[in-house]
Amino acid sequence: MQPRCRIRVLVDYPTNIHTDNGTGEGVLLDLSLSGCRLRSDIALTAGSYLALQIIVSPELPALTMEVAVIRWAKDGLLGVEFIRYNEGDRERIAYLVAALPPAEAPTLPDQALSQKNITGS
Repeated sequence: MQPRCRIRVLVDYPTNIHTDNGTGEGVLLDLSLSGCRLRSDIALTAGSYLALQIIVSPELPALTMEVAVIRWAKDGLLGVEFIRYNEGDRERIAYLVAALPPAEAPTLPDQALSQKNITGS
């Protein structure tokens, strides 16, 4: 497990989730330029691909991640890495991350923290 190198900001954004198996909803809990942590009742596993529509404001178009991958999943929480953004949305995320205060605590699941201590990385 590599240490996180991107600043994350705490958010509370509704999110539409699209997978090969259907669609559902979630709530974005934190956001960085390269990924996010979200909560959802959809049963997904690490390695699954998905698309996300993040509703930052009802007055603005949703941020769209055309392709993202789940890096970890535990107890309804998902760690997601963004792979392909909708045109212009990477810049919008960069603006949000710069404008909001950074999250103070790491957001890795307990299992990932345990693996990190075992491997010494």
